[in-house]
Amino acid sequence: MLLVLSFIFLTTIPANAQTGNVNLKLKNVTLPRLFQEIEKQSTYRFSYRDADLVGKDPVTVSVKERSLKSILTDILSKRNLQYQVSGNKILITVSSVQTPKSTEKKEVSGIVVDERGEPVIGVNISEKGTTNGTITDMNGRFSFKVGNNSSLLVSYIGYDGQEISVRGKNRFNITLKENLQALDEVVVIGYGTQSRELLTTSVSKVDNKVLENVPYGNLASALQGAVSGVRVQSTSGQPGEAPRIVVRGGTSIQNPDGAAPLYVVDGITRDDINHLSSNDIESIQVLKDAASTSIYGAKGSNGVVIVTTKSAKAGKASVSYSYDFTISTIGKKYKMANAKDYLTLHRTGMVMQDKFPDATSELGLAKGYGTGNNLTNQTAFTTQYLNDSNRHKLNEGWISMPDPIDPSQTLIFQDNKMSDLAYRTGFSHNHHAEVSGSSERAKFLAGIGYLKNEGTLRATDYNRFSFNINGEVQVLDNLNVTGRVYYSNTRTHTSPFNSAVSFYRNASLAPTAKIYF
Repeated sequence: MLLVLSFIFLTTIPANAQTGNVNLKLKNVTLPRLFQEIEKQSTYRFSYRDADLVGKDPVTVSVKERSLKSILTDILSKRNLQYQVSGNKILITVSSVQTPKSTEKKEVSGIVVDERGEPVIGVNISEKGTTNGTITDMNGRFSFKVGNNSSLLVSYIGYDGQEISVRGKNRFNITLKENLQALDEVVVIGYGTQSRELLTTSVSKVDNKVLENVPYGNLASALQGAVSGVRVQSTSGQPGEAPRIVVRGGTSIQNPDGAAPLYVVDGITRDDINHLSSNDIESIQVLKDAASTSIYGAKGSNGVVIVTTKSAKAGKASVSYSYDFTISTIGKKYKMANAKDYLTLHRTGMVMQDKFPDATSELGLAKGYGTGNNLTNQTAFTTQYLNDSNRHKLNEGWISMPDPIDPSQTLIFQDNKMSDLAYRTGFSHNHHAEVSGSSERAKFLAGIGYLKNEGTLRATDYNRFSFNINGEVQVLDNLNVTGRVYYSNTRTHTSPFNSAVSFYRNASLAPTAKIYF
């Protein structure tokens, strides 16, 4: 189970103090975007649940010196929302009065064509907010029943989606527009950059939102599930441990898991990217085909991962701080017998002569179920008969019970749940602060971060301190001087025991084992 709480603070200066009136000129924006604009012009701060704003109609508003109360009342009431003001906080909630919806349906039909007027086959047409829908036939036509006041959602790969109201209309002629945004994306290809529209080789780019959503102890873990044709496999639960990365199955039949890609960070080849902070990354691209060897030679035969760190950019000065808090727990623990059940089963089992004819002698040995243990460090278990020399242990949390095979004797012992002793809830803290700015001839960026990542196995953690400083100065019109420093210092604490002891033998250890001597 992984729970992530993220807090981001940006230093801003409101455009206007709180005056009660605002000026707005927005077209087809979301409600959060509207709230942000109001916050810029006032000292009010909005609070809401994201789920309450999902599916709400976009906002178009153009007002001057209009009261905030009338704006919010007009916009929110039409979207089944209400607001409450407390001090400088405005709470947005779903209105308790639900707008009645018409259950009457009507049949709508139409045709979907592209910008050249050609019918488009297989376009998804659905009724907004429902699972009711259809697709266009071989002639681009569709027909199905929807609510009288509903809206149609039109979607097709490679084209912009559309939302069309059916109120007062039954027949629709829909023209799809191509989505060129993906084709205009610029990717790094080794020597320079290139538009994806002109790209003929296989290059995958990791969405930056992947880096923002979850703090990664190891940057390479961000590739998991984010890039097609790249296998990212965690080989250890140790915090900060590098995963195994194989691009397109590797190049070795005998050792496919040993085919590690080449890493290039800001134009410099590296053996790994273990100590980079995800907060300092501008972009990650993966070159996957033979084109990578034409640039990097045999080193790139297993693919190339190109990492670009953040650089200074022109713009206003800004200061930002982000904090991520992560809680890690064991998904499921083994259900083991407690100490009383363990002793009852083992001691009664050892006296079954037909099954274990020579086992009775073990009942007096220094074993988990044997009574040959004592209070010294010469024995590894706590089970023993109660006497005056150990009676004080009952006041220290030890347990007693009659001996299952000799009720006249009393056993005393500790009941330890080994999984609770070996595992813990891991808390991780990730801090990052960044300052950037520019003047007419210079620009700079400085970022500093600290990550403390606790493992779920006790005594394991990963700590990283890093900073990224870079800048650029235009000395002459045709001469720029740039500088960059990236520093990372890491400290890793691993379990003092190997995997067999930490996991396998720990799970099978008797609950009567001594924890402290």
